[in-house]
Amino acid sequence: MTDNTNNKPANGGVPTRDLWGYATGEGVNSVAINGISNFALLFYTQVMGMSPELAGLALAIVTFWDAVSDPVMGSVTDHTRTRWGRRHPYMVVGGILFSLAFMALWLIPESVQGEKALFIYLLTINLVVKTAFTVFVVPYTALGFEMCKSYGERARLQGIRYGFNMFVNVVTGGLAWVLFFPDGQAADGSIIDGTKIEANYRTMAVVIGIVTMLLVLFCVWVTYKYADRAPAAARDSEQGSAGIGPAVRTFFHDVFDVYSDRLVWFVFTFFLIAQFSMLVVSQVQMFTYVEYMQFTAAEKTFVHTGGMVAFAIGSLVLGRLVRRLDKKKTGMVAMAVASAGSLGLFAVFTGGLLDPQAELGGVPVAVGVFGLLQMMWWGGCGVIVPLATSMIADLAEVKRWKTGEVTEGRYAAGFSFFLKLAISLGLVVTGYILKFVGYQSGAPAQTPEVVDNLALTTFLAGPVLMLFSFAVLRRYPISQETIASLRERYSAQDG
Repeated sequence: MTDNTNNKPANGGVPTRDLWGYATGEGVNSVAINGISNFALLFYTQVMGMSPELAGLALAIVTFWDAVSDPVMGSVTDHTRTRWGRRHPYMVVGGILFSLAFMALWLIPESVQGEKALFIYLLTINLVVKTAFTVFVVPYTALGFEMCKSYGERARLQGIRYGFNMFVNVVTGGLAWVLFFPDGQAADGSIIDGTKIEANYRTMAVVIGIVTMLLVLFCVWVTYKYADRAPAAARDSEQGSAGIGPAVRTFFHDVFDVYSDRLVWFVFTFFLIAQFSMLVVSQVQMFTYVEYMQFTAAEKTFVHTGGMVAFAIGSLVLGRLVRRLDKKKTGMVAMAVASAGSLGLFAVFTGGLLDPQAELGGVPVAVGVFGLLQMMWWGGCGVIVPLATSMIADLAEVKRWKTGEVTEGRYAAGFSFFLKLAISLGLVVTGYILKFVGYQSGAPAQTPEVVDNLALTTFLAGPVLMLFSFAVLRRYPISQETIASLRERYSAQDG
C-alpha cells in the first residue's frame, strides 16, 4: 500500500534499494570534503609552490562562506513549492555546477602565474565550488530527513549514506595513489613522487568531475518518488505572499528557530569538535605518509584505503549499534575506539617500539601496524559522523511535531553550517600547524625535527580534541525512549 501523494510506502518504511539510491548523492559530499581536503594542500603547496598558510587561508575563507550560505539555502528549500518538489530542482542544479567547478579547481590555466594570482584563482573557483555544494547538499540532507520517519531507520539511512561516502573516498582518495598519482621518473633516473606531478591532478579532476555528475543524476532519478510535490493551488498560494520583506522575515525566523533550540547545541557542539579533529588528522596525516613513514605509492594506497574501509564499516554498523546501545552510548564508544587507535600509533612509533621503516623477513611490518591502528581511528569516526546527522534528524522531527512547520531544510542547513565551520577551522589551523612545525613548501626534503613534529600532530591531535567532544555528548538528554514519549504526546494532542 502506498501514499498516492508522494508514492511512498504508507508505513513510512524505505526499501533498502532506495536507501542505497539516495546514498549515491553522497558522492558530491565525499568529493567536496574528502577529495579536496585530501589533495588540495598538497597540490597548491608541493606542485604550485604556494605557502601552506596562504593556501590554507584561501581554502578556509571559501569554506566559511560555504557555511554562512547554508542557512539561506535551508530557508529557501523549506519554503519552495514546485511540481518537482522542494529538494530535487536544487539538487540537480547544484550537483552539476559543483562537478564542473571541481574540475576547474585543478585545471589551472597557464596564464595564472605567481602566488598572488594563484591565491585569487583558488579563492574564486572555490567560491563557485562551495556555493554549488551548498545548493546541492542542504536539500539533499533534508530529503534524507524526510524519507525516514523512525529513530532507528534514520540512523540506518545515515549509516548507509556515509558508508557510500567512504566507498567513493576509497576510489577518489585511497586508490588515487595508484589510479591518479603513479610515481614518475626524472631525467637522472630518480623517482618523482606522484603527488608532485601536475598532470596527475588534471587526470583526477576530469575523471572525478564526470563521475560525480553521473552520481547526482542517478540519485535524483531514484529518489524522485519521495519528492514533496505540491499541487498547483498550494504553489499559487505560497507565491502570492512572495516579496523581499516577507522573504527576509521568513529567513530570520527560520535561523532563530534552529539556533534557539537548546537540544541542537548539544549535537552541533559535539560534532563541531569531533569533525574538527578528523579534519586536522586527515590533513596532517598525508604529510606523515610521505615524510615520516616514507610510504611507497602502494603502501599509501593500503594504509589510506584501510582507513576509508574502516570508516565505511563503522557507518554501516551504526544501525545495529544504535539498536543495542542507543545513540549517546554509541557515540561515546566510537570516540573511545578512535582515540585508542591514534594513541596506539603514538606509543608504537614515537614511543620507539617500532621503527617507521621496520620490516620482518622482507614484510613491511611498520606499514601493517600503522594501517591497523589508523583503521581504529577512522572506524570510530565512521560511527560519529552519521550518528550526529541522524540525531539532528530526530530533533527536526520533534520541531515539526511542536510547530507543524516543514523544518528539515533549516535543520539540515544548521548541521551543514557546523560541518563546514569545522572544515574551515581545520584548514586554517592545519596551514599554521605546518608553518609552526617548520614545514618548507617545495623543499626536496624536510628536517628530522619537522618530520617528527608532523607525526606527533597526526597521532595526538585527534584524541586530545575527542576528549572535549566526549564531554559534550555525555550530557545529551535525548534517547529512543524520549523520542517515543514525545511522539506519543504530540500525536495525542493532534488527535
